[in-house]
Amino acid sequence: MKFRYYYTITKLAIIVLLPVVLLILPADFFDNGKTVCFSRLLFDVECHGCGLTRACMHLIHLEFEEAFAYNMGCFIALPVLGIFWIGWGIKEYRKFLKMRKDLQAATVVQH
Repeated sequence: MKFRYYYTITKLAIIVLLPVVLLILPADFFDNGKTVCFSRLLFDVECHGCGLTRACMHLIHLEFEEAFAYNMGCFIALPVLGIFWIGWGIKEYRKFLKMRKDLQAATVVQH
C-alpha cells in the first residue's frame, strides 16, 4: 500500500512540475536537433504531426506566429492535451487523498 501511495505522489509531482519545466525552458528548446518522426526518417515525407512538439512549445510561450508556422494543429492539440492533463491530475489527486485516508486509518488501527 505504501508503494502505491508514494507512486501516486510521484505521479502528482510529475503532473505539476512538467508544465512548469516547459515554461522555464526557452521556446526554441526543441527547434534544433534530429527528428524522431518515423515518416520523415523512413520515407522523407512530413506527416500531420511533424512540428507539433515545437509548435506546442512556442504556443506555451505565447509565440503564436512561430507556433502556426511549425504546425497549426497545435491550436487544437495543446488545449485538448491540457484538458486531459488537468483531468489526469484531478484523478490522481483524488486517488492520493483516498490512499492517505486509508493509510491514516490503518495506522490508527495498528496502535
